[in-house]
Amino acid sequence: MSHQLTHTELKNKASKAEIYILLDDVASPANLGSIFRLADAFGVQKIFLHEDLKETQSSTRFKRTSRSTEKYVETCFFKNITEKILELKSKNKKLIGLELTSESQGINTYSFNANEAYILIFGNERLGISDEVLTQLDICLHIDLFGQNSSINVAQSCGIGLYEITRQLNS
Repeated sequence: MSHQLTHTELKNKASKAEIYILLDDVASPANLGSIFRLADAFGVQKIFLHEDLKETQSSTRFKRTSRSTEKYVETCFFKNITEKILELKSKNKKLIGLELTSESQGINTYSFNANEAYILIFGNERLGISDEVLTQLDICLHIDLFGQNSSINVAQSCGIGLYEITRQLNS
């Protein structure tokens, strides 16, 4: 009979994908903690956060949802998101926004390339990715939804996006 594996029994695979996350004004400690947990689970190399969020990592809500994964995912704080994006672009990282726009395409229709490094960008819980950032993206992808609501939680979007990229690049 099968049983649930413990942390010590689990042997995680190394991801072939080079993925980074950049957060555009994501503010909720619970969402940030969940995103760190997902980043660790999917082998994300680094998360880029605005320096105003440094204190958030010490909040009880963040700690509860992250389950200490901030210890395993490198964090880089920035002062100005536009400057950070320009720096990342100069290092040949492909900037992908996960946002429903008039020009976005379904993430499931996009072909990820194992030879590219990807920066996944997620926006504010209420406002999404800012116009300032949208104009700098290489491509904007969205998650097809089939219900009445036009959006889902930012951490859920992160999980779905990371799953699709790693599914394609590790199969």
